Amino acid sequence: MDASDQQGRWWPRALWVAALLPFVLSLVVHASGVKARPVESDTARDSLGFEQYLVNLGSPPPRSEYLARFAFRNVGSQPLKISELKPSCGCLNPRLDRKEFAPGEGGEFFLRVRAANEKPGPHEYTCRVLYDDGQPREAEVRFKISLPEERVEIRPRSLIVYQFNNQPTTKDVTITDFRATPEDRPLARLEILEATCTLDWVEVTIGEAQFDEIGQRQQKVIVTITDVPPGRHDGSIIIRTNILEYAELRVPLQVDGPSPSDEHTPRK
Repeated sequence: MDASDQQGRWWPRALWVAALLPFVLSLVVHASGVKARPVESDTARDSLGFEQYLVNLGSPPPRSEYLARFAFRNVGSQPLKISELKPSCGCLNPRLDRKEFAPGEGGEFFLRVRAANEKPGPHEYTCRVLYDDGQPREAEVRFKISLPEERVEIRPRSLIVYQFNNQPTTKDVTITDFRATPEDRPLARLEILEATCTLDWVEVTIGEAQFDEIGQRQQKVIVTITDVPPGRHDGSIIIRTNILEYAELRVPLQVDGPSPSDEHTPRK
């Protein structure tokens, strides 16, 4: 028998062996008890889910306040507790009615921008949501808006006063109407109807309206602070006007009085 005949007989046998090899190996693996395991993720799924993580209002028409609503739900299997909302600006003032949520439960909060307290043009704000579902976690939402150029403006945007004696401190808040006059109708100029403060020992009066050097109408609110109780006090100057879009304007106010240890010390 020559070499070519031997090679011809060996080749079909080799093909059969190659075909049976995977089957034989699978039997060996099965007999040894080795089983394939599913791939497990290194990180658990976040249990706090938002309907949207970005609210973009674009360039809305002028108004006194803009809101971004963020609705969320506990999509995990464990209860969660929101420990803190940390906005990029305190002016956003987010608040939660409740902080603990069982699986499937949800809630919402708002980010608020008062146009008169901000510069015109594009703005982007963020809010970090710190929560715990068995381990500390964090989520972040964003709020984008381009505030209109034609608007009512408040300056300063907030007041901080240090009052350590009984001498009165006076601060001015100026409201300027930058709205353009429409060609087809007269424009009602902004007038301050009422000005008050949430701190009852702060006096607020309305000044006379006037025009600045470029013809923009301005009106001042005069804030007088005296006899401040000890400690830090947070409040707001509330200004009501005759313009629907700017019916209520607010100026955050922070007053630092004498330390509590000085409460019984005569002030000079």
